[in-house]
This record gives sequence, structure tokens and C-alpha cells, in this order.
Amino acid sequence: EFSMELLRTISSMMSRKGFPDKAKLEALLAWDCWKVDGKLSLERLRIFSSMFSSKGLPEDERRITEVLAWPCWQVNGEFSWPLLQAFSSMMSSGGLPERTKVEQILSWSCWKIEGKFNMELLRIFSSMKRGRGLLDNEAQVQAILAWDCWKVDGKFSFDLLRTFSSMSHGKGLIKQAEVERVLAWPCWQVDGKFSFDLLRTFSSMSNARGLIKQAEVKRVLAWPCWQVDGKFSFDLLRTFSSMSHGRGLIKQAEVERVLAWPCWQVDGKFSFELLRTFSSMSHGRGLIKQAEVERVLAWPCWQVNGKFSLDLLRIFSSMMNSQGLFDDEAPIKTILAWDCWKVDGKFTLPLLRTIASMMHGRGLLKEAPVEQLLSWPCWQVNGKFSLKLLQIFSVMMIGRGLLKQTALEAFLAWLPSDHITLDKEQTCLKVACQLFSKTGLPDPKKLADIEATLRRFIPEEAMAGDDEESSDSGDEPEEMVQIKALTLFCAA
Repeated sequence: EFSMELLRTISSMMSRKGFPDKAKLEALLAWDCWKVDGKLSLERLRIFSSMFSSKGLPEDERRITEVLAWPCWQVNGEFSWPLLQAFSSMMSSGGLPERTKVEQILSWSCWKIEGKFNMELLRIFSSMKRGRGLLDNEAQVQAILAWDCWKVDGKFSFDLLRTFSSMSHGKGLIKQAEVERVLAWPCWQVDGKFSFDLLRTFSSMSNARGLIKQAEVKRVLAWPCWQVDGKFSFDLLRTFSSMSHGRGLIKQAEVERVLAWPCWQVDGKFSFELLRTFSSMSHGRGLIKQAEVERVLAWPCWQVNGKFSLDLLRIFSSMMNSQGLFDDEAPIKTILAWDCWKVDGKFTLPLLRTIASMMHGRGLLKEAPVEQLLSWPCWQVNGKFSLKLLQIFSVMMIGRGLLKQTALEAFLAWLPSDHITLDKEQTCLKVACQLFSKTGLPDPKKLADIEATLRRFIPEEAMAGDDEESSDSGDEPEEMVQIKALTLFCAA
């Protein structure tokens, strides 16, 4: 199939250089260094294309292979793509990094939190240095991390640092005076407390555009269009902020115009959920257009039992998050007609929703991989397909693509063999999967380490508890109940 992502990746390298030579392009795509499990990895190619942006196609496979073989990319004994990506971001348009500089930066003690290397922290600084070359010295990083302004309730706040890093994406390291000035604005106060969510909403619009200006923030917050039933609606502001991600602050006239469209009326009332559904697809793409919204809403495929189904629209909009509005009704009708959605002969919306959640932001589903996934024998419980079991695992895979059978089987092998039939183990399975929410199935090699780590944090008395003891602990916090359940699961 035609891949827009692949075309975009190649065009990044060929920016202002004209069309690539077909033979050279085909030779490049055939290089073994791009392959993962025998298939071309677009993610791997894209990481290197960032470094070669506007420089033309790379000519030497050996150089790429050599970079991939550097031991400095190993984290906990495994190759780390996010780590390579962080350096690729800093070297965007700058070519391949030098190994000695990479190793020097990775040796800095400032990346360690509680004695362990923190990948997220490096990526935050890498974002600010995007396209500006590697970080110069450790002292700069340490000085920034030591600022008191990052403390919330006496603790260092990653989220606060990340929020300012987002606005300074590709603009160099932030300055203390500017950060403190922004944080001191009274406009962030909601009910007498600093609202981090409000700051983050504005920082989203200003992503990679530099720090926001107080006068502009005040002006936007004063618009009467944010009032719903006489109260300021933060959700409404956030919905428009999502569409304007990285595009600068929104304009009042445009917001009011969108809100006035009659297409948002459901049963005579304004439907915020309907607006948010379209906003999700247009994340970072600018405000939606009325004609396109009305065209999509008019499609008969959204009708269930003769009524418009917002749930159905939301399921498909989730897959199209940040991808733009649907071009055509035909692919949606085709997907809805697949036999695999039938359970006991009936179309099952929760089954479609479960599969779609894994494809959040990744585009529409393809039939063959879905049918293959649903055919796995592991979903059978007492001879019947268990949607509940599939839903539990889908939680880990939200936005990460469909489950892989080998990874799933490895995870199942780690669990007690009777986890599907006993209520206690089913509960423990659910808790275990919630621990890995949106992170994907853990690699089999890490499972033993995870179990050992969990055991260190659990009191011995919890490890020894039985069903009768557990039933007497009704006053315990929900978190402790869950941890005990998981501990029993680990001990099984």
C-alpha cells in the first residue's frame, strides 16, 4: 500500500534538493539496517532521516550500521530507540553524531534520579536542543534542574519542566528569569490555587513557538465564549487548544464562529462531546471547517437502529486522532461490515471499541491483522471467546498498535496457569495490566525483574495474607488492596 509516512520521511531528506533518483531510493530502502524482524522499520528510517534532513539520501549503509552497533544505546541490556531518538532530535539536519560526544553526555550524573538513568529527563532537554546540536556541558543542565521554580508542593515536577520545554522546543535552553516571570502571572490562579492544567493548555498552543505573553493569555481567558451555564468551561478551552497545538493562540472570532454551527446540536442541545470528537481528529491541524464536519455527519454509516450513534463516530475518530477528518465513508462501511465483529451472530460495538483503542492515532484498521488477533486460542475461556480478557490486555496497548501474539503468550506464561478461571487471579491480572497501562506488553526478559521489584515494596504480612485476612481489611486504601492482590498474584 502507498505510505504517506514513507514519502514524508524521504521528502525530509530531499528538502530543497528535488526528487530523489529512483534507483538510489530503492537501494536505500533495501538496506538491512532498516529491518526489524525482517521488515522495513519506518520508525528506524525516520530517526536517521531527521539527522539527514535537507542533506539528501545517506550513501553508506556501513556508517548507519556502525552507529546502531554503539554499546551506548543499550539500556538495561537492550537497545533503546527513545535514546537514539533523543540524540537524533538534537542532530536534526546536522548529520550523524560523534560517538565520543554521545558517550560523554550519557555519562553525566545529572540524568540520574534515585541512582538510575532517567530517559525522560534527557528527552526533555533534547527537545529544547532540537536541530541545534548536542548539549554543550553538564553544568548548564544541572543549573536548570536546580531552579526552585520546578518545585510543586516541595517536590520536583517533571510535568512543569516538560511544559516549558514544549514551548522552547527547538529554541534552545530556557532561561530562569523568563520561567519565573511566567509562573508568577495571576491568570494561572483558579479558585485561589495555581492551575497547572491551565498553563499546559496554553503551552500546547505555543509548542515550539517560544514562551507565551501574559497580555495574550488574559485576553483569551476573558472571552465570553468559554462560559457554559454561566461558568468558565476549561474543557471547552482545552478542546480548541488541542486543534491549535503548535499553531499559536486561537482567535476569538474563529472560536465563536465554530461554536455557532448548528451541526453541534443534538436533540436541541449543544453537544460538547460531538465537538470534542472532531477536535480530536484535528489535533495540531488547525480549526475544523464547517463543510467538512457537516459532510462527515451526514454519512449513513453512523446510524445504528435508525439513530445517529456518537459512540460509533468516537470509536473511528479515536483511530484518526491527529490524522485529520475522514476523506471517505467507504472505508468505514467496509470495516463495519467485517464478520469478525459478530459475537453470537450479533455486531458487538464493545469489541470494535476495544480493538480501535489499540489503534488510537494510528489510522483505520485492516481486516487481516484483526481477524488474526481475534482467532488466537488464548481468548477462549471455558470454550467461549472472552471479550473481558481482550479488554484487559487492550488497556496496555492504547495507541501502540495491535497486540503481538508472541509478546502476549510470553506474558500469559508469566501468569499463574489458572489465571483465567479463578476470580482472584482474574483480579490480579487486571491490576497487573493496569500497571502497564498504555506502555505496551513488557518484554519477557523484564518480567522477572518487575516481579522482584514489586516484592521489595510489599510488606511481608501482605505476602502472607490469605482470603480471610484480606476480607477483614475493608478500611484499607484501594491502592493497598490492589498491591496486595498483585502480590498474591506474584507469589502464585
